[in-house]
Amino acid sequence: MKGRALPRSGGENETVDVGVVHFTPLVKPHIQQPFKLVEKVVKNVFQFRRKHCYKGLEMLFPESQRLGMTEELLRRADVDPTLRPADISISQFRALADSYSRLCRADHTLFSYDFREELRQKRQRHRQAKRERR
Repeated sequence: MKGRALPRSGGENETVDVGVVHFTPLVKPHIQQPFKLVEKVVKNVFQFRRKHCYKGLEMLFPESQRLGMTEELLRRADVDPTLRPADISISQFRALADSYSRLCRADHTLFSYDFREELRQKRQRHRQAKRERR
């Protein structure tokens, strides 16, 4: 199928190949964990696409526990922390999701943790302290 791309500033129209993709869910998924848990792990891994996978996995955990919990997750899953996200296999993602699930069962607050919220609160405290010093 051929399509037309919008012209770049001052450029010509380009002809591009386009297609339609249809996804059919597997009857039995490769990863036997709740979708939200798998999605959270995968999103975090790919958050820093060009970095090693441990950088994104660190964001699954509160700052005070980040290093130890990330090491434990990777050790339990037997995944090389220096792999880039695109190099992680489905079986490795399964192992990461399974390990993260076990950690979440041990600490029920983990799954609801959002590093962006922690970062927002940290910035807010910093601004508040700055105002109080004035």
